[in-house]
Amino acid sequence: MKIKLVSTKAINIVLIPCEVEEDSSDKEMEFSFDFNPHLPENETNIKTFIIAFLGEMKSYKEAFECKVVFVAQFQTDEVIEREFLKNKFALINAPAIGYPYFRAFFSNLLLNAGYEPYFLPTINFVNLKEKKEKELAEQE
Repeated sequence: MKIKLVSTKAINIVLIPCEVEEDSSDKEMEFSFDFNPHLPENETNIKTFIIAFLGEMKSYKEAFECKVVFVAQFQTDEVIEREFLKNKFALINAPAIGYPYFRAFFSNLLLNAGYEPYFLPTINFVNLKEKKEKELAEQE
């Protein structure tokens, strides 16, 4: 099966100032990250899927919160089924391909908004695979 990345885009951005707590002076920032593979709803003969990334950052130094939902869309040359979302490509390779685009977007968003361009950490998707498989199994 041939698979290619066809597009990336931010679909939800929240960037707001926030109050800095008194006891947080030793922290510079917090970052959380998640991703989920999805197939289009109510379609047959599906040949596309997306990886949705969610990044949330709170900067204590610059007093802002930022949440971004970003998707990477992939196209296949064969019809795929729901089971495809549990395979190695959907849980390791596709997120690893899309994450650098998300990472660059997040950093550039902050820079263009007038904040320091925080560089998000690298992610080992191999280590996240088992956790994602369990989450997907619970959703069924």
